[in-house]
Parts: sequence; structure tokens; C-alpha cells
Amino acid sequence: MRKYLILLLSVTACCCNIAAQTITGEVVDAQQQPLAYTNVVLQTVDSAFVAGTVTNEKGNFKLEKAPTGDYRLVISNIGYRTLYIDLQGFSRTTDMGQLTLEEISEQLDEVTVTASGRINRADRKMVFPNKQQVNASSNGVDLLRALMLPRLRINTLDGSIAMSDGGTVQLCINGRKATKEEVTALLPDEIIRVDFQEDPGLRYGDAGAVVNYVVRRYDMGGSIGYNGRQNVESGFGSHNATGKVNFGKSEISFYYGNRLQFFKELWHDKTETFTFDDGSRYHRNQHAESNGKKNVQQWGAVTYNLQDNDKYMLNVTAGFSHYNDPALRMIGELYTEEHPTSITNRDEWKHNRNISPNLDIYFQRNLKHKQFLALNVVGTYINTKNRSSYTELLNDAPVVDYYSGVRGKKYSLIAEGIYEKGFKNGGRLSTGIRHTQGYADNDYNGTLQYNSQMKQADTYAYAQYGGKWKKLGYRLGLGITRSWFQQIGQEDYETYSLNPRLNLTYAFNDRWSASLNGNVSTINPSLAQLSAVEQLTDSLQSQRGNPNLKPYSYYRNTLRLNYSKGIWDIGVRGQYNYRDNVIMEEILRENNKFVHSYANHPNYSELTFGLDARVGMLWDMLQLSGSVESRNIRSHGRDYNHTRNSIGWDAGVTFMYKNFTAAIEYSHNSDYFFGEELATGEEAHMIQLQYRWKRLNLGLLMFNPFQKDYKREEANWNKYAGYSYHYHIDDIARMVCVTLSWNMNFGRDYKSSNKKIQNKDTDAGVL
Repeated sequence: MRKYLILLLSVTACCCNIAAQTITGEVVDAQQQPLAYTNVVLQTVDSAFVAGTVTNEKGNFKLEKAPTGDYRLVISNIGYRTLYIDLQGFSRTTDMGQLTLEEISEQLDEVTVTASGRINRADRKMVFPNKQQVNASSNGVDLLRALMLPRLRINTLDGSIAMSDGGTVQLCINGRKATKEEVTALLPDEIIRVDFQEDPGLRYGDAGAVVNYVVRRYDMGGSIGYNGRQNVESGFGSHNATGKVNFGKSEISFYYGNRLQFFKELWHDKTETFTFDDGSRYHRNQHAESNGKKNVQQWGAVTYNLQDNDKYMLNVTAGFSHYNDPALRMIGELYTEEHPTSITNRDEWKHNRNISPNLDIYFQRNLKHKQFLALNVVGTYINTKNRSSYTELLNDAPVVDYYSGVRGKKYSLIAEGIYEKGFKNGGRLSTGIRHTQGYADNDYNGTLQYNSQMKQADTYAYAQYGGKWKKLGYRLGLGITRSWFQQIGQEDYETYSLNPRLNLTYAFNDRWSASLNGNVSTINPSLAQLSAVEQLTDSLQSQRGNPNLKPYSYYRNTLRLNYSKGIWDIGVRGQYNYRDNVIMEEILRENNKFVHSYANHPNYSELTFGLDARVGMLWDMLQLSGSVESRNIRSHGRDYNHTRNSIGWDAGVTFMYKNFTAAIEYSHNSDYFFGEELATGEEAHMIQLQYRWKRLNLGLLMFNPFQKDYKREEANWNKYAGYSYHYHIDDIARMVCVTLSWNMNFGRDYKSSNKKIQNKDTDAGVL
């Protein structure tokens, strides 16, 4: 009997250890100094004691063997305001990061009691995924969708991430810049928390926000995983595999992903109006018959990481990306209102391919006295091979017959260094310099033949200081941009510009806060826009680059008011963007032909007002999110003035119960209007059902279940060559996909350094 009792107690202890987790963190004061001997208590929501400890001399604490459940973390010290953090659905080992206690003489402005695993700080939100959100996700992008962060929009089809106002999002993993493909390769179980920072510093360039994944690392063992989705009727799908292994100070990891787009039925209708030099008009209508489309994208990388705790880190990554669009053919008819009986048969065919290997070498050194130094060098080669043909037949005789082939080679080198210094008063100085050197050699053959050789160099240096004064947080910075370009056989140009930035945040209390952000950035023309070559489009139109383009200034100003308490997160925003001497398309008339090119136009502006809201978790199982925005756009060109007003909105509901997940998303994007080109806001909706069994996630995903036909509408308001365009893809309407993910990890955590820089070149330089 005694043996059975001992065995029972042993099994019970093992089960408790499996369910028990660890909570760690660092407690500091307002001057970022560690607070030793601070009381840290874990208690239930009704204040019953669960576990407790005190911080060591460095302000660090560790609560071990904390069972799964709903808790409140209470941190207190004499002379400081007590910090309360609610942990709803706590189920995994969690690093709370750096937690700040305010002196009693100061009003509380950063501490927020939250029932949704979030800590709202002056400069960012720290979001801790709960068990339900992890179970509902198959990769890092899915987890971000499950968190429903306000003002973030995740495209269900391709996984792209952007701000609701159209701003770009810089993704990071453990502080280093990362690509969407790398985030897709993350296993949800490895993600400790997600930091969300709007209007980040100068080192992130034009990014409107930074999403940083704080990921668990291992000193032994590793992980492996797969996640994917596949249409049950066609070749549409995406598949991702990842793995890593650790030994001592080293880690070797890999990831591979692909996206397949095999559409059975795709067609378009287009109406064009041409106005010639003599004032006469020509109305042309196009109809393309239903046809198929194939598109394959692949990416992958192998990374070696060597690091010695917090002293140094060496990271070497060899990666590639591959794009292949082997079969895009449009067959249809052309006819005009002026000659309705004269019908021309049109046959257009394209094959585009692009492969790009790259090598990324990164070194980081942590110095004494809160100093940090990092260097990054990235070399990229982009090989492009595009082919296209265009034929118009009248009574089986060719009216026009064009062929175009492009073989492009692009070489680039990006080098960047950053230095950061922290001060006792909590301030931080950040400086850096980045230089990009590119060379493109493109051969254009076919009906028109050219050789284009281009060189481009951009240098960006910045300095920024951030700190806090009472309840006001601030960041002041200044950047300088040098841009140089030369096309062989033509004159070069060189420009300099200043890029100031101001970020202010003010906390009225623990619920209400406001922020004001303004910055000026420099936008350089791409090598494709600068290319002095011309490609024939059809019998009336061609496309041409412009080597005389100059960089332009982009002014952005944003004011936000936020309310955050418990399960509620509500924000009101107003934003005004202004582009001076902006690069936009222009259409030229030459010998009764219409040339689509680019030029520096007077200005372009956007005024946006929006409301964003998130509620959850309700009853520990339901999350709601939604937003609405009104946008006014004014486009002032050399010979035109256009105004466009539109409204966009979206809503999402996620239901999580035990191992089941159900989600519904519905969005109607506001219109995109730039120059004279309009893309009306598309509607998209999604329904997802999912079940998790151990480490296997299996589900069904339906895109656009309420649509019979997916279509996209575009237009051009040009007075010489305007058009209206309708693009249809039957496969995307009511498309059902099977989703599957599986992952396994093993090993122990170890404290890793954070790679701060990652650069990448994607501009092939091909027109």
C-alpha cells in the first residue's frame, strides 16, 4: 500500500510540474534604476495568496511553479505606488519585461490594471497571449490576428500586415528587424509576448508602427513545425516549415515557405477614352475571356547564431526569394463606339520570373554603462527575366504584334551601424548611419531594344534622444539623407534633405492618454521609375521611365486619444499627410500615342479621421474588434486637381472555447487614390473554424462566403487616356481551404541577445 501511495504522490507531483509555469521580470523606478527587495505577490482575482518573492539587487524576480489560472500580480515597495497587473488565462512561462514603479509623490501615468494580458506603457503596449489565443494560431501572423491589436490590419489571403491608415508596419523578432516570412515561421508556443509601438524612432525610417515578437530561446534541443492552408478545389494555398537546433552558445535554424495561386477563372473588362491632339476622341472597350492563372512564390533561409549571454552576438543568414508567374494569358475582343462593327481580336501573354539570393551578417556588442553597438551588412543579387507579347488581329491579319523581353541584374550592398546609450534619468540617446549602394544592368529586347545601366547611392544618418518629464514622454530626433543617382550616358544628380521627428505622449491618468507625432521623411524614386527606357503596351500606349525624377519630402502628423481599461481599448485618431514635389504618374501625348511615365508633381495630401475599438476577453472566450475611418484625398498634379472622399470600416469576432476556435472578419476598405489612379475599396470577409488536438491544429477557412464573384475596380481620371477597369476572379469567392499546423519544441530557455538591425533590398530596378 505504501508503494502505491508513493507512486500516486509522484505522479501527482509530475502533473503539477507540467501545469506549473514561471513568471519573471525586472522592477525599476522612473529613472530606470533597479528596485531591490521589492515585494512581488501572485494572488487570485479575489485576493487569495498563491505565491510570493522579492526582487534581488538587480531588481529581478522569479515566481516558480505558478499553476494555470486567472491571477493578479501585485508589486509593491515602500514609497512607491503599488502596481497591479491582471493575468487572465495565464497558462505559460511568461517574462513580464521591465516594470516601472512610480514614487507616491508623482501621479500614476504608466501603470494600467488590465484583464486581457496587456500592459500599457508610455511608449508601447506589451501584450501577453493567453492559452486560447495560442491554441487558435498556427504561426506568428495568425497569433497577431488573434490578439486583435487596434489599428492593425492583417490580410487574410496573403498575410500582409499594415496600419488601418495605410502606414507600413516594421516587424521585429527579439528587437531585430524581420520579414513577414520570418514571422510566419514562428511557432506560437515560442512567443512570450508581442510589443506594439506606434510612431517609432528614426532608425525605423518611414514605418508607422513596430510589432516586436519577444521569442523564447533554447540552450539545448530545439523545435520543428509546419503550418499551411490549401484550397479543396484548386491549387491555391500556402505552406511553411521551420526548425531550429541549439547546442551551447550556437543555434542553427531554417525556414521555408511558399504561396501558390492557381486560379481557374480570371477575366476583366476595360473601357478607355483617348483624346488626341486635334481634340477628337476614341472610345475603346475591352473584354477578356475567362482564363487561368498560375503564380508561385517561394522563400527560405538558413541562419547561424553565436552568442555569449549579454556580451555579444554574431548572426549570419543566407536566404533567397523566388517569384514565378509562368502563365498569364488574356484573350478577348477590342471594339470602339466609333466603329462598333470593326472588332479586333486581342491576345496578350506574360511570363515574369524573379530570383533573389541574399547574405546577411550581423554583429552586436553590449558595452558597459548601458551602451550598445551593432553592425549589419547585407548583400543582395536580384535576377529578373520577364517576357510578354501583345497581338491585335483584324480579320485574322495582325494590326500590331509586339514582343518584349527583359533580362535584369541588380546588385546591392547595405551597411548600417547603430549606437545607443541609456542614462540614469531614464533618457536614451540613439544614433546611427545606413548606406545603400546599388547597381542595375538591364537588357530590353524585342520590338524595342535598350540597355540600361544605373547606379544609386543613399546615405541616411540620424540622432534621437528620448526621455520623460513628469507625465510627458518625448522623443526628439533629426536625420539627414543624401541621395545620388546616375544612369550611364546621362548626367547624375545629388540631393540632401533634413528629416526631423517629434513624438510626444501624455498620460492624463491610468486610463486616458494622448500622443502627438510629426516627422518629415525623404522618399527616393525607385530604379524602375528612373529607367530611361520605353516598353510598348498596345497599339496606342507605352510605358517609359524618367531619369530626371528627384526625391521628395513626405510630412506626416498624427494626433491620438486613447482609452484603455480592463477589456476595453478605444482610440480616436486624426492624421494629416502631405507630400511635396511628389512623384506620381503622368500621361504624355506624342504623335497620337499615349506615354505613361512619371514626374514630380506639386503636392498630394490626405486627411483621415478614425475610431478603433477592441473588447475582450469577454467571459474568457470572446473578443470583438472594429474600426471606421473617413478619408479625404487631394491630388494636385501639373495639369490636374482631383479630390476623393471615402469611408472604410471593418469588424471581427473571435470565439474561443477550450480547443475550439471560431472567427468571423468583415472589411470594406476605404478607396486608394494616388495621382490620377483610383482603386475602390474592396470588400473581403472570412469565416474560420478550428480545433486543436495536442500539437495538431486542424480547421476549415472560407474566403468571401457572401460573394458570388470577387472583383476589383480601378480607374484612371486622366483627361487624355482615362479608363475604367473591372477585374474578376471566381476562385476567391466562396473559396474553402483546409488549414493544418503541427509543431513540437524541446529544450530549456536561455537569455538571448536581441538583434537590432536587418536590412533587405527588393527593388529589382526593372521597368
